[in-house]
Amino acid sequence: MGELLDKQHKFYLQNKQSLTEKYAGQFIVIHDEKVVDSFGSERDAYIYCVKNFPMGTFLIREVLP
Repeated sequence: MGELLDKQHKFYLQNKQSLTEKYAGQFIVIHDEKVVDSFGSERDAYIYCVKNFPMGTFLIREVLP
């Protein structure tokens, strides 16, 4: 992973419990070390990301317990 993706992934791991409580079963978009939106499908999350952020600067994660 690139440095920016590493930061987004680290944010996810550090906040996994609270993110799971709030977003379980959803796909979240992490950008600038914060959740910017959530979606019911990975496809919808990806479409949102490519319209709003440069490639390599965001992370899409499915939030599972």
